[in-house]
Amino acid sequence: MDEERSIESALAAIDARLSKLSDSERKVAEYVVREPKKTLHFNVSELARQSGSSQAAVVRFCKRIGLGSFNNFKLRLAKDVFRDDDERFIPDLDLESEATPENVIQDVIQRSQRGLHHLGSILAPSTVEAAADAILGASMTALFGVGASGVVAYDFFQKLIRLGLPSTYTLDTDLQVTTASGLKPTDTAFIVSYSGENAAMCEAARQARARGAKVISLTMDGPNTVRSLASIDLVVPASERIYRQGAATSRLNQLTVIDILYSIIVSRNLDSSIAAIERTMHATHRKKGQ
Repeated sequence: MDEERSIESALAAIDARLSKLSDSERKVAEYVVREPKKTLHFNVSELARQSGSSQAAVVRFCKRIGLGSFNNFKLRLAKDVFRDDDERFIPDLDLESEATPENVIQDVIQRSQRGLHHLGSILAPSTVEAAADAILGASMTALFGVGASGVVAYDFFQKLIRLGLPSTYTLDTDLQVTTASGLKPTDTAFIVSYSGENAAMCEAARQARARGAKVISLTMDGPNTVRSLASIDLVVPASERIYRQGAATSRLNQLTVIDILYSIIVSRNLDSSIAAIERTMHATHRKKGQ
């Protein structure tokens, strides 16, 4: 165990112990050295397949170079590959070619369940309540987000519109920043950014804050720029090096926070919410000729 802790570089460990590896273990080592970044995306069976060895050889290889477990090996290799990057953003994919649907179903469901369980342990009810109050009390809520976070922002936009709450969202990044620069102190800016470091979202947060608008952030847990600029900070589970949850799980967590907010907002004035929902449903489902 002490030896594992003292080894920081997987590539250095391979180089130091290459002569001691068996033929099958050497195949693994040679593949890793040749394709270190790609290796990070594989599980044990796929690395065995790609290197032309066996799963047992991969397991022995990790022990032989002094890194013990496969997970520890990937963590050390990630440090080599992403030496200059924030470890929170290191990928944690365990991909396998021709994976069976049964295995994929179970893997995705289990990962989602773990993510939602973790979300429940870090999402503060008082913060969610403060966010709901800010949105209900705003003259208008401007939503911000790009990429996968943009999908989450757009989902919330549709929910707020359906309740008759003044809100706006645009896919255009420049227009999002422009919108933020035109907000008023009575407005609320709701900014979705998993990393909290997207340049456009950081600028939108700065602009909204400078205009006196209330800023609500939805980011991963931990220090980040967007969160630091917000007066109300909602969080989803943060990445933890090689073991971090994938983008699909973070998006599910973000959408769950949106559903929680929506439910609170609806419950605050149930009668008017039901009336608004029925009105919008009727408007969008009218038959032709009516």
